[in-house]
Amino acid sequence: MERKPYVLWLIWQNQETRQRYHVGNLFHEDGQYTFSYELSGKRRTLTEAMENGYKPHLSFRDVEKTYVSDRLFGPFARRLPDKRRPDFNEILKDYGLPLDYTEMDLLRATGGRLDTDPYEFVAPICVLDDNFYFDFYIAGWRYYDGYKIENQIQAGSHVNFQLEPSNDKDNKAVIVLSDSQGHKFGYIPAFYSGFMFDVMDNNLEYEAKIEKVNPYAKPQLKVNISIVGRLMKEYSTPNSEDVEPVQYV
Repeated sequence: MERKPYVLWLIWQNQETRQRYHVGNLFHEDGQYTFSYELSGKRRTLTEAMENGYKPHLSFRDVEKTYVSDRLFGPFARRLPDKRRPDFNEILKDYGLPLDYTEMDLLRATGGRLDTDPYEFVAPICVLDDNFYFDFYIAGWRYYDGYKIENQIQAGSHVNFQLEPSNDKDNKAVIVLSDSQGHKFGYIPAFYSGFMFDVMDNNLEYEAKIEKVNPYAKPQLKVNISIVGRLMKEYSTPNSEDVEPVQYV
């Protein structure tokens, strides 16, 4: 089978509104890294981010350029834990990574988050043939019911989704609810929600469950949800104008 490039989305958060945008794409294929801005013009991408205060990264000033390197770009590599740390192997274990991890594996697992700026990396929506998959950390966890029942939440439990078209911040908002008692946990992040909104609006098949729970993590990294589903042939390319999924393996 032909191997697709490893892809990560670069996300920027407006610190005032707390809204997040998919501003760029990092690819790794055949030993080469490329970075380019997300110029699709779809919702929650670069155009909308720039309308809401975003300025291009100082190391990647030209939004029209595709940057190429034989190594992971320095500004991104600096976001990874230092291999010289005495507890580095424990860090790999905590993230479930093997000793032969790649830098892209580690960047995906950690998100490349720093306390000093509003960037992070996330995995894209994976579409292979008629199947799709993605996972995400619940947005808005600290503001809703999840923390009240945190000690009852277990990996493997199913969750439900509910559309919220009246949401004034995201008219394609999707609420995450507990499967049993309907507790509101938060939301699917907005850079994924357009895709999932269309999946639900078209009554397509999917399953969602809690992938992992991190009780000691920051609220935005507490609970990870995974979704697998099937796109009917007429929706093999979703008819959403909001999110274009990226194929990768």
